[in-house]
Amino acid sequence: MLEEGQIVAFEAAWTGSFRGRSAYALLDGLLQPVGPDARADIEVPGTLVPRLTDHHVHLTLIDPEPLLAGGITHVVDLGGDPAITGRLRRDAAFPGSTLPDIHIAGAFLTCPGGYPKGRDWAPDAAVVELSDPDQAEAAVRTQAAAGASVIKVTVNSDAGPVPEPELLVAIVTAARGEGVPVAAHVEGQGMTERALDAGVNVIAHTPFTERLEPELIARMSRAGTAVISTLDIHGWGDRSSAFEIATHNVRHLAAAGVRVLYGTDLGNGPLPLGVNSRELDALAAAGLERDALVAGIAGSTHADAIGPRFAWIPGTPPESATDAAHWLATARATTIDYLEETLQ
Repeated sequence: MLEEGQIVAFEAAWTGSFRGRSAYALLDGLLQPVGPDARADIEVPGTLVPRLTDHHVHLTLIDPEPLLAGGITHVVDLGGDPAITGRLRRDAAFPGSTLPDIHIAGAFLTCPGGYPKGRDWAPDAAVVELSDPDQAEAAVRTQAAAGASVIKVTVNSDAGPVPEPELLVAIVTAARGEGVPVAAHVEGQGMTERALDAGVNVIAHTPFTERLEPELIARMSRAGTAVISTLDIHGWGDRSSAFEIATHNVRHLAAAGVRVLYGTDLGNGPLPLGVNSRELDALAAAGLERDALVAGIAGSTHADAIGPRFAWIPGTPPESATDAAHWLATARATTIDYLEETLQ
């Protein structure tokens, strides 16, 4: 076990880009960089990645315990019963927790009868129906009080009514007042544009029911709107027409400079409890360059201090995006306390 003040060095590390040998001292329970030439007490073959994040999960639909062993250090729950997801978020914060770091959106916000109301996987406590823009501030404040660091809205015209533009704007405005971003589930013709018009920060799935026009993609790029990939849910390896539409869109979004975040919609069908190689393969096949692919799951920057959770990947980063996708899927997430056990 690494002890306070000892130095551990990794063969390579990701710090927004890849670099070679990187050394860290254990200080106050965190890994602090000490320079690549520092003499180490422990030399670790392989690559340190401060975090590997699945930006779209549903913790109430899965067992989150295996995620850390599967390589995922951080997750963002994008909709569920906030009493449950809030409890999991607090549990993950306890020292010694074997859960990934958890961020939550709280409940889905929608209009009366809007998606996912009535779905058997979405209990009443997971959905808040708003009939008037004046209700938005209280609904957003309630989610924030439950621990939400992002707000989730649904704009799904294929499944029923959708929030009017005034309601969406009110939700986004209230979220900005709380200092949190808004992620939107968009589905159906014109729904991406409706969400973008309201000023949402993140599209929770690469749009899969319409091919986005170049003008809309350019707007997303200018606005800094990110998109979460979730390609593999469209067939789980048996690729569907929705997969083809989503892949077309993510290819053009990435080419336009839109930030593509790795996310799987974990809980939606037979997805692996950890880093999903099919999701990464699909992103590489859609034309993401290696570092853009890695940044989507590992982040583009990180704080100097690392921990208590981080990921270790055997070997050093390959050059191509396709090879990097397979390499990332071998990641193991760990904590400082269990570093040596992870390496065995």
